[in-house]
Amino acid sequence: MNQTAGQLVYFYVPGYKPNYIEYAMTFYPMNIILCLEDGTPEDKKLEARYVVKHALQAFADSEHTLIVRINSVHTPYWEQDLEEIVPQRPGRIRVPMVKSAEDLRLVERKVQDIIQARSLDYSPVYEVMIECREAIANIASIHEASANIHAFTFGGTDYYNDCVAKGLPDPVREVRQAKQQLGEYCRSKGLQCFDTTYMAFRDMEGFRQDCLLSREYGFTGRSVIHPDQVALVQEIYGTSIA
Repeated sequence: MNQTAGQLVYFYVPGYKPNYIEYAMTFYPMNIILCLEDGTPEDKKLEARYVVKHALQAFADSEHTLIVRINSVHTPYWEQDLEEIVPQRPGRIRVPMVKSAEDLRLVERKVQDIIQARSLDYSPVYEVMIECREAIANIASIHEASANIHAFTFGGTDYYNDCVAKGLPDPVREVRQAKQQLGEYCRSKGLQCFDTTYMAFRDMEGFRQDCLLSREYGFTGRSVIHPDQVALVQEIYGTSIA
């Protein structure tokens, strides 16, 4: 599994901070996730769409892959997110909190409506975020719902919070089991699978151990929030586990 760095690292940038986006673009070519969702506060959603739209235009010829994480279909923001970003042809669209096949179909229908209305030459692909127990239960039907899934990606914080909200006695164990299930499913289907962010970015040894376990589960890359995490992701996910 000797992948290139660009296939391994997914660097999150808040969508409303143009200086952060410009900084991220100074890194070697890799995946930059322009985040309109959790990385953008409620009162910054409109501003973030404007910033991300213009970033997609300004860096259209970059060697980086620019991925936009839209807001969930369970919020009032996702349709306007797509209206603004689809015409800019992002490299991929990351869809959070997909609970069922219908959630993904909603996004695809909206994207296709925009493409047809504007006669765009664009074929989008999706990174589908698994962030709750319902999604794990529906993983096969979600996969079957679209031929345009580039990868599944795990959202650890939201999954943990979902387990807490449901009153489960050991949310940490539930997260670990969900990661195993997702990794095994993706490995069995030959799918890319990206692990969640590791928020304690100064704890490099803890991050290393988490990456090693993640790779064993079947994850092929990882989202990161800090430049210091990049080299470790390259090292661990870029090495064969055979």
